[in-house]
Amino acid sequence: MQEVIEPLAKFHAIVTSKGRFTIPKETRRVFGIDEGDYVELLIRKLDPNTNKPLRRAITILRVGTNGRGVIPSELTKRLDIQLGEIVEVLLITFFKPEDILSDKVRFKKYIPDLIRKGYAIISEEDEKEIIQFRI
Repeated sequence: MQEVIEPLAKFHAIVTSKGRFTIPKETRRVFGIDEGDYVELLIRKLDPNTNKPLRRAITILRVGTNGRGVIPSELTKRLDIQLGEIVEVLLITFFKPEDILSDKVRFKKYIPDLIRKGYAIISEEDEKEIIQFRI
C-alpha cells in the first residue's frame, strides 16, 4: 500500500507576460522561501468550464524578487497557457542554493553573497587562500 504524499502548498496564480507568476507572500513566509531559492512545482492548466486539470507539468524554478517565478516559454507553449490565465500550482519542495553548494564552495561565509548578488567582496587573506587552493 502506497502512502499519499501531500504537496507543501497549493495555490492559484495569474500568468502575466513572459510566463511570470507570483508565489503568495504567505506561502513564502510559512516555508522561509527567499529570493534566489529554488522551488519544485507542479503546474496545472485548468479547463475553464470545469476547473479540472487539462495538462500538467513539473518544473524547478528560481524564485525572483517578490516571489516571482517564470514558467519557461516552451512550457507555456506546450501547456497552451495564455496571458492572464489562471493556473493551479502545487509546491512540492524547495531548496536553498547554499544547501547544494555547501560542500562545493571553499569559503562558505561568502555563499549568501555569491548566490544573491553573484559576487562577494573578500579579504586579502581569503584571496591568498583561494589562489593557493586553486593551484
